[in-house]
Amino acid sequence: VSPKSSWVRRAARRVWIAWRKVFLDYPFRYGLRRLVNGTKDFWRKGLTLAWGDPQRLSDSDALRFQWPSIGDGWEEGLINFTRSRLFSSPSDSASMDDGQLLREVANLKDTKVVIVYGSKDAVVRIEGPVAETLRVDYPNVKLVRMEGLGHDPFEEDVDGFLTVLDEALQ
Repeated sequence: VSPKSSWVRRAARRVWIAWRKVFLDYPFRYGLRRLVNGTKDFWRKGLTLAWGDPQRLSDSDALRFQWPSIGDGWEEGLINFTRSRLFSSPSDSASMDDGQLLREVANLKDTKVVIVYGSKDAVVRIEGPVAETLRVDYPNVKLVRMEGLGHDPFEEDVDGFLTVLDEALQ
């Protein structure tokens, strides 16, 4: 590679990064900040969709989810994470899909994998064929369903979650 073509490549990359920041990153960051911090009850409204019983969602719960968005730069981290997931190479030998990872972890010596989920989880539905597939494909993984809870059973009913988890790990 000649020094001239290397210089051209570096210059083109700098131009692309500057263009991306001005026309993609900055507008997207602005939109995220407006949506998350400028919308009244953004976190409460979103969490009521994930909670099994929205009446059990406290102000403290909503504030705990809001905390990361109060800091400076959170939206850039979200953009960078999303970009890495969108543009990562699936053929990369260091990366594996969730199923491969679950299988490897579940097969580790002295390791128990327990998936505790809420019956009212509207985000990740682990019912019917999904639950059956997990039971058949991952026999070393224990599934525990908590009735009436949503996507965050560990927050919606802390004591119940700890009891169920303790029983599953016996």
